[in-house]
Amino acid sequence: MIAVDVMGGDRAPGVIVQGAVRAAQKVPVLLVGPEREIRELLYQIDPGWEARNISVCDAPQVIDMGEEPVAAVRKKGASSLVKAVSCVKEGKAVAVLSAGNSGALMVAATFILGREESLERPAIAGFFPSTTERKALVLDLGANTECRAHHLEQFAHHGSAYVSTVLGIERPSVALLANGTENTKGSLLTKEAFALLQKSSLNFLGNAEPFDVFQGCADVVVCDGFAGNVLLKTMEASFELFAHIMQKQIEKEPVTSVWKSQLQLWSEYFLQDAFYCLGHRKYGGALLLGVKGNVMVCHGNSDAQTIENAILFAWKSFSV
Repeated sequence: MIAVDVMGGDRAPGVIVQGAVRAAQKVPVLLVGPEREIRELLYQIDPGWEARNISVCDAPQVIDMGEEPVAAVRKKGASSLVKAVSCVKEGKAVAVLSAGNSGALMVAATFILGREESLERPAIAGFFPSTTERKALVLDLGANTECRAHHLEQFAHHGSAYVSTVLGIERPSVALLANGTENTKGSLLTKEAFALLQKSSLNFLGNAEPFDVFQGCADVVVCDGFAGNVLLKTMEASFELFAHIMQKQIEKEPVTSVWKSQLQLWSEYFLQDAFYCLGHRKYGGALLLGVKGNVMVCHGNSDAQTIENAILFAWKSFSV
């Protein structure tokens, strides 16, 4: 069963419940949040929901996106986020996912599930698309904005272990995100991390620019949480900009209305397909590596399709 923080996200709770109901057609789902509100939504979305693999866990409190993570987790033990994580600890669910306060999710997961001894700081890891069949696991995507070189080395080891287990790659290749491929490029942090990775037992290829990441340069790409989060959001923003430019070009094309209509339909189909291929929607979210339990961090503005994908991906990854 996958525990879902129903109150987490910009579009919660309606969109979260909607996505969970879709996923429940294939996998068991545990919805965590205000029980009365959840049940009302369930009857609106699917009057026959009780016949599906859906359970409800009451959690009357809510941790808002802007709350300070540690204080929120300590004060709101009855929140949907905290109780959803607790469901994994108690064995009620094999994984938890939330589109809510990612800082609070990391704190709750660390406090409740415990941290892996070999990783000082949990890291958010997500798959990025590329022009090849290879998809890169990039970490950290925002959990740790301030890192030291040995943290990046630890991220590399954990990322490699995950890719090896999930994708079956015997010796995953590793790259370090930098502003140039030369060994001398980068900040003091990346230069120190480069030296550590070069001496490690990992299959380290060297530095990689953002362009290289999307060219499928390596199986694992490591960086601090600040750079990783900027990379992720730049990817998403670039796509939105491309979609906007394409729409404007179609609008000013001197073609017949019939042809313009066909071109509009084609562009919408293309953009939907391309957007789906971005890791954010295809996999539904990112993994929180380094805690003793399975946790998925979903995008704050996730739609129903993204939540469904996240639940299915979590089940496929962790139910075995």
